[in-house]
Amino acid sequence: MTLESEHYKPIIRHCTTREVSPDEPLLMIVGDQYFELTEEIGNRHDLLSIKRYLDGRHTLTDIAAKAGVTRESVESIVSSLAEFDLLGNPRPVETVSGAEFVKNIEDACRMWGQQIGFHHIFTGIAEGSLRSEVLLGLVLETYHYINSASKHIGVAVAHCDDDRLRPILCQHLADEWDHARSLVDGITHMGLPSAHLQTAHPLVGTISLVNNLCEIARQDTLSYIASTSLFEARSEDYEQAAADLRDAAERCGFPAESVEPLITHMRLDVEAGHAGLLAEAVEIIGDIPAGRAHQVVNNVHDIKHSLDQFHDQIVEFYSDPSNHIPRLKMDYFLL
Repeated sequence: MTLESEHYKPIIRHCTTREVSPDEPLLMIVGDQYFELTEEIGNRHDLLSIKRYLDGRHTLTDIAAKAGVTRESVESIVSSLAEFDLLGNPRPVETVSGAEFVKNIEDACRMWGQQIGFHHIFTGIAEGSLRSEVLLGLVLETYHYINSASKHIGVAVAHCDDDRLRPILCQHLADEWDHARSLVDGITHMGLPSAHLQTAHPLVGTISLVNNLCEIARQDTLSYIASTSLFEARSEDYEQAAADLRDAAERCGFPAESVEPLITHMRLDVEAGHAGLLAEAVEIIGDIPAGRAHQVVNNVHDIKHSLDQFHDQIVEFYSDPSNHIPRLKMDYFLL
């Protein structure tokens, strides 16, 4: 179906947009591709309004009416997106090749990982616009999250739906089960007594992230393994992440020792190759049924949003000067 058809309903490929400033080009990330969008004709507000309706459910006329722009503007933008292969092309196939599946999932995870990195928790800490307690909260909630590894990996092992993949999960569990203990010293360097850490209760955003991982591990083993491409440290990101953590500790007035255990944890993950578990799994199972490929990408995308909520709640809770740090469990006799 073409632009001229009244029934044509375009859909844009999944992408991330980021505005650095109103005076700089709008950045669009699609998989492993980057595009800078300049405002030669029209404006970015109209572009983003049109993008909202490029979901395969609206005709060009519908989009123009809902976005409040002319149909000619919609046609121009859709034509430009098509020229750069940025429109989706759903096709009736029964299977996806293993190599294509791994590349597309890993590219998507890099894109979503960058989107997670755009969260204002990181810019706020770097610029000093957030309280130093937010960095403490980030390290503390990361401790809770890492401490849960045996829980969600254990669920994945217990509910593994392909015995050929069980050794990958068991090795992952062996690598990760006790990593959280090393973070205790770092947190105490931030001024939190270890006794307080033992009774600390994670934020609901942290609990929800762990529960989502457990639920996906119960549903579909391949989805769980694919999600490691999103939340495990990558070698290409390690040096910058380590430098950013050290700079953040200095800016917030914490000793360098406070973030070194977290940096070590990332390094150990990189050395173990945990971000490459999906490629190992797909090498074993081969091509992927199309229906399962859709299920996997949707589950991994849900984890991406769980990580966004994880960061949202850290900013919200640790920015409030009245909140107890660390969070306490509720006591019935304090009601």
